[in-house]
Order: sequence, then C-alpha cells, then structure tokens
Amino acid sequence: MFSFLALRKSLKRKAAATAASAERADAAVAGSCLLAACTTGSRATVLAVRCGDAEACRLRALGLCEGASVSVVEARNGMLLDVRGARLALGSAITAGITVLPLQS
Repeated sequence: MFSFLALRKSLKRKAAATAASAERADAAVAGSCLLAACTTGSRATVLAVRCGDAEACRLRALGLCEGASVSVVEARNGMLLDVRGARLALGSAITAGITVLPLQS
C-alpha cells in the first residue's frame, strides 16, 4: 500500500512527464507554452488539454477546452483562472498538462 509521500512523488513524476511530452508535441506551434508558465494577469488561448480522461472531461464541461480564452487571475501554488466569466482553481499537476498560446495584452 502506498504512503502519502510515495503517492505524492508519483504524481509529481507523472506531471513532469506530461509536461515534457506536451512541450515536445506542441513545439510546432510557435510561441506556445504550458499554462503553468503563465503569470498573473496574462491571457491565453487553450491549444491542448492533456490529463486523465475524467479530468479532461470535467475541465471541458467547465468551459476549459481547446480554443477557449483564459485569463490568469492568480498564479501561486496553483492557478485561479477566469474562463468564460467563471473562475476555476486548478492545481499545478493539471496546469502542467494544458498547452496555451499567450495573447498580447
């Protein structure tokens, strides 16, 4: 049985692997980056959502899908986003799997 620390390490490794594969896959889109790299006040368009099927389905139901415009309200340990008039709080593991194209302000 996994301990809490072992589970946490496993999730961090998975997030890092997801982030690395997302960066390689979207290298063809010039200027794209991971949502986790965006700063407070920045705006971006979502290019890809790469996470578990259930998580991706839930995010899409909340309006965070490919083509959606997002604004970063707060970026500390996780992120607080403004998506289509609603605010979503996402952890760093989720934001590491979302590729965006930052918009000029």
